[in-house]
Amino acid sequence: MDYKIHISGLKPGRYDYEFPVGKELFLEYGNAYIFDADLVAYVAMEKGGGWMNVSCHTKGTVTVECDRCLEDLVIPMDFTADLAVKSAKIGEREEADDELMIIDPSDGEVDLKQFIYDYICLNLPLKKVHEEGGCNPEVLKKLNEMRADEEAPKDTDTYTPFGGLAAMLKNKDINN
Repeated sequence: MDYKIHISGLKPGRYDYEFPVGKELFLEYGNAYIFDADLVAYVAMEKGGGWMNVSCHTKGTVTVECDRCLEDLVIPMDFTADLAVKSAKIGEREEADDELMIIDPSDGEVDLKQFIYDYICLNLPLKKVHEEGGCNPEVLKKLNEMRADEEAPKDTDTYTPFGGLAAMLKNKDINN
């Protein structure tokens, strides 16, 4: 998919674009965490002399793996990200950052692919889990069984390197 805005010949003013975003974008970047995507990036660009302001409202869903049950989880997305684009020759360039893209004045287009990809990834929640009751019940049952096994009392006759230390501390408390 092409996420480029052709700027050569554009007069100053506002321009609106729509870019559909599917799983192909994430495959292109080697992102194995996003299985599918059905998003649209609505881009509003305000062009001036040597600069542009880009506002990208992204809306739709992505499919990822649930952190708890490992089943597919569809996450709704609805966010806006802004980007300033400045035109500057190599010697005049300042340091670019997340909100500033610097392009050469001879460039006839602005490629928003990296910008759109980055902000979709940044807007994913840290904890990706189904709502209560939405996880696979078989997996949850197995997880609960494993947790119960971990919490079961351990065999106290098993040798540990600190067993002697524990005995010494008990004797010290008795003698005092």
